[in-house]
Parts: sequence; structure tokens; C-alpha cells
Amino acid sequence: MSPRVKNWIVLAVAVILVFGVTVAIGLRLAPQPHTDTDYLVIGSIATLLALAALFGVLLITFFKSPGALVRRRQRRAESDTTPAE
Repeated sequence: MSPRVKNWIVLAVAVILVFGVTVAIGLRLAPQPHTDTDYLVIGSIATLLALAALFGVLLITFFKSPGALVRRRQRRAESDTTPAE
């Protein structure tokens, strides 16, 4: 198995662990008995945190260049900005 595939597997396992731990904490904090709405909210929060963790790791590791998400406009030369007479 190549190192790149191993990295993807580790990332997937980490995201699943973040999801599972968040669900476990949410189920412990929610009062008993759990309703369908409780499960919906806990699952939504767990999904949000897992996707945020995934995005953060991808942003730090794969998008190393500073202009990966935002591109700056090039400035026009001074002669281009003067009004025509």
C-alpha cells in the first residue's frame, strides 16, 4: 500500500473517530429518555464537527499555498488608473 493511500485511510479513521466521540458525548449530555429530535440534533452536531475536522486537516496538509482558497486581484499599473483627458 502506498503512503498516500495510508494517509487517506488514517484521515478517514480520524474523521470517523471524531464523529463517534461527538455522538457518545452528546448522548451522555442529553437527558434521558432520548427522543427522535435529540438523535437528530446530536447527529447534526457530530456531522458538523467531523466535517470541520476534515476541512481543517485538508486545509493544513493539502492546500499549502496561501492562495489556494482566495485569489487576489493583480493591481493595475499607475498609468492605467489615471483618468483620460
